[in-house]
Amino acid sequence: MRPAVCVAVLALVGVAIAPAAAAAGPDDWKGGALLHYEASYVHRTDDAIAPAAGSGLAMVGLRLKGFVSRKLPVGYLVGIDLHAGSTLPGGFAYQTALYLAGMGVRLGKLGVAGVGTGIGASGAVGTLDDGVELPVEAFLELGLGSRVRLLARGRAVWLGAARGRADGAPNFGWTDEVDGTLGVRLGRRYREYGFPSGNGYFVGVSYREAEGEQFVGGVLGYSVDVGSR
Repeated sequence: MRPAVCVAVLALVGVAIAPAAAAAGPDDWKGGALLHYEASYVHRTDDAIAPAAGSGLAMVGLRLKGFVSRKLPVGYLVGIDLHAGSTLPGGFAYQTALYLAGMGVRLGKLGVAGVGTGIGASGAVGTLDDGVELPVEAFLELGLGSRVRLLARGRAVWLGAARGRADGAPNFGWTDEVDGTLGVRLGRRYREYGFPSGNGYFVGVSYREAEGEQFVGGVLGYSVDVGSR
């Protein structure tokens, strides 16, 4: 998998936030981009309600984030999440988010970190009320050698137009829902067109709180990252 999409994200973010881009050379831009393809499943921790509708949630999709700035390692971040799947048992489920504002930072040669916010939507036919999301997501990626990379992300969501899902995070009373993943990627590091890059398959654990319940499960995926020269 070539990181061409990630490189394109870096370029688009730079054009969007810097009208003076024509005056800047390629080495003046600093930033990074991440692309994750993933499949996940979480199940309610209370086995007594396992047969109930919505006791599990299976999703597949992607997460794409990019940030860039002039000369500094800290830059303006944008991104998008697109996921679809199903509750178990139940019906079609979806979750989308567009991150319009945030900040990303290069951690030298070790990795990247960032936080972003925006707007989204989620729901499931017959089991999960459709709602407008106001998410805040933080992420961290750290290289643990030349082939191992730690992947972590956490997200808090405030919901509109979904009263049945309000105050649904039992351990986080200040928000409506939370979810997160912690994983390890096995892959390689290399330079693509002069950009430091990496890719590989990852596996991890997932956690979710929604509708007053706790969910745990796992995630499998493939990720690509690229940084500025």
